[in-house]
Amino acid sequence: MSAPASRPPHAPLQAVLRDVHATLGELLLAADEQYAAAAAGDHHRLEAITGRQERLAAQLERFERKRLALLAGRPLTQAIAALPGPEAQQATTLSTQIGQTVRELEQRHARSASLLRRSAELANQTLEFFQRLVCADPQAYGRAGRRRPAGSLLVDSRA
Repeated sequence: MSAPASRPPHAPLQAVLRDVHATLGELLLAADEQYAAAAAGDHHRLEAITGRQERLAAQLERFERKRLALLAGRPLTQAIAALPGPEAQQATTLSTQIGQTVRELEQRHARSASLLRRSAELANQTLEFFQRLVCADPQAYGRAGRRRPAGSLLVDSRA
């Protein structure tokens, strides 16, 4: 029976980089699902996706803490440069992919935020339209539908 192969000291760094990349990939999928749910107005699904994103963000935070601990204050590029050739190439590729995924995630979040802003603006415009329909005199009623104090009164000439 042979002894199990010991893990080289750099293997944990590559493992945590793979974990970070995989979690970011899941966040990308969740961002696409979030956009689709927001576009469909599916609030229940939107809440479920937001919960999943929160769990993934917490997981990503744990992996990042582990990565920082493994780096022990060294820059990532320096830690990668200290790895043997093939391992350094794999770590460099992972690092590049992580950077690309983060940029994609930022773009998707911006797209979702824009959709949500437009939805809120449309809801506000719809509300204002209905208030104008319901309230005969828009100057007599405020936004909340409450009657404003009258500015002047007609006085009968007999008074």
